[in-house]
Amino acid sequence: MENGKRTGEYIDTMVRSIVGLQTDMTRLAGESKLSQNKGVRDIQDAGKALKARDNRMGDATLERAPEKQR
Repeated sequence: MENGKRTGEYIDTMVRSIVGLQTDMTRLAGESKLSQNKGVRDIQDAGKALKARDNRMGDATLERAPEKQR
């Protein structure tokens, strides 16, 4: 049982070492990359294919495709 005792002691030590943390988010910043290496036509084709499969990402992709031209 010596090995079992060591395992139990190890687990007890690890449990005592757990530290909780709570934080409030005040701001969220992100970056969007829509097929950065693809042309507008490729993005539009992907959006149409998604839309044909009733995937709601199709509409979002088609909405963002013109931004690629800027």
